[in-house]
Amino acid sequence: MAAPAPLLALHSPKPVGSQSRFTLLNRRIFGHHPRPSLLCWSLVSLVGAFSLLVSFRFLLGDNSRSRWTFLPFSKSQPPSPAEPRTDSFLPFDTTSSFHPVSYSESESQSKSISDLCANFPHHITQNRIQAVLKIGHGECQDKLDAQLNSVSACFQPGELLIFSDLDEDLKTKHPPSNRRPFNLPSSYFDPYPHNEGQTTQAEEFTNYEAMIALAKEGNLTTENDPTRKDNTGWKLDKYKFLAEVERAWEMRPNKEWYVFYETDTYVVWDNLFRFLLGGLDPNKEWYMGSPSPGRVDNDYADPEQNGRRTKIKTWFANGGPGFVLSRGAMEKLLRREMRRESEEGRLVMPPLTLKWLDTIRSDCCGDSVLGWALWKVGFKLSGMFPMFNVYPLHGVPFSERKWCQPVLTMHKTLPADMEGLWRWEQGVRRLGRPLLYADLYEFRHPGSIQGEVHKNWDNTNYDKQAKGGQDVGAKTLDECEKACQDDEKCLQYMWRGEDRHSCVLQVFINLGLEKQPERKEKNITFENPHKGEPAWRLEVEVTSFTSGWMTDRIEGWKSEHECTRVDWLWPSLDRYF
Repeated sequence: MAAPAPLLALHSPKPVGSQSRFTLLNRRIFGHHPRPSLLCWSLVSLVGAFSLLVSFRFLLGDNSRSRWTFLPFSKSQPPSPAEPRTDSFLPFDTTSSFHPVSYSESESQSKSISDLCANFPHHITQNRIQAVLKIGHGECQDKLDAQLNSVSACFQPGELLIFSDLDEDLKTKHPPSNRRPFNLPSSYFDPYPHNEGQTTQAEEFTNYEAMIALAKEGNLTTENDPTRKDNTGWKLDKYKFLAEVERAWEMRPNKEWYVFYETDTYVVWDNLFRFLLGGLDPNKEWYMGSPSPGRVDNDYADPEQNGRRTKIKTWFANGGPGFVLSRGAMEKLLRREMRRESEEGRLVMPPLTLKWLDTIRSDCCGDSVLGWALWKVGFKLSGMFPMFNVYPLHGVPFSERKWCQPVLTMHKTLPADMEGLWRWEQGVRRLGRPLLYADLYEFRHPGSIQGEVHKNWDNTNYDKQAKGGQDVGAKTLDECEKACQDDEKCLQYMWRGEDRHSCVLQVFINLGLEKQPERKEKNITFENPHKGEPAWRLEVEVTSFTSGWMTDRIEGWKSEHECTRVDWLWPSLDRYF
């Protein structure tokens, strides 16, 4: 029996023999044309002349462009930002790294967390991708427990870095060596110029030092925690972003990718592994996430205008849904200049955490400062919304913009949803297709926990870039429902009743949350009160919330939007929350 042919084989050319290469060229191009030589020579001459023209243009350099614009080989231009790409950013099929890929529906609900984690691809998190979780001592324990029992449950000791503002026992399998305080430089705690030359210590650090002192004495409790006062925990958070980036590289240098996320971030690891490892070069400068508008650069040298100085709005990755930095980005961001004079080799640029300290103090948010620091070293955010999603599970406005796209992360995930969603994911994961928004819809959607109309429920979530939808007046719930029925694009509505008569029509599909009636006190002032009567009176305005969905219309919309391909979106700053 003959041996089977290999899938790939290298074939040597047949010997030419007495035939000339020119004769072979004739036959390959023109077949057995009776008089090919003249045609072939004509073709060769044209190719030669074309090559000479290209060479001549090359010697003239870029200055010749204006005189040679008629040439067909002028440099092609990238597509205009106003023309969104319709092809997939990842042109290849992706596959899951989990083994087994998924469990049965009953197994995903009944197995223990450790048994469900048996299929996790540790070779990726040990060698290629570094996960970094940022937490705060003042956060609710149920949020932290939900995170560590779902999204972050499968990491083995040494794989996950956890940075907190307090060195404490989290009662997890992660060893203390991987749970580190941020260890901010002492200058963060120093008084700094404030209010016309006066110096002061930031109030958040006063409370922070008080918390550390109580912890050392063993007297820190939830009730006496100073960082729970005056929103101190949130104020401290902005100092953590640069520190976590710097320390992640210090503790786990040269990983291909660094994934930074927070306690209420839901990460679909299977999708993220497919995305990062499926066709992106980690040595390039990748900074990706969900874009938010940042600072204005008033002195930007625009390369498209020959370096002319201009103003430009910058963007940063919102920290809530998480963000990703490549090895190339980390190296460039953390690179420090050296003095090249008599003391060659001595670093003169401060580390990242000190370089931007003044900026952090004046800014509200650490993710904004990180984006600015990255911008100033020369590269822009790759906006990946809605794959990096700022919406929580209950607030996702499903539409064409969020349907056939993969879900990488979600923000503000409720503790009650975190583990349930994670267990469900273990039962629906597929080998050849990532988890899409269309799949996420099946986990929990309108009708899954309530009927077509639900009282004390708010399903509004304004998608700023969804076209259509409006707020119309309606005295009754029936009027609001009819207004939605009469609008062929309306998929759901929400009626505000009692003292308010508002009807919100929406062109996307959103689950929403329970919302009890609101009571709002307001003073009614009389311009010319009668004698002996008060000039004002107190009234209470009551607003109730009732939500409804056009279920038949929604089913029709779903059938018209079957996902025949995966829409891995191209980076864009035109898509945002």
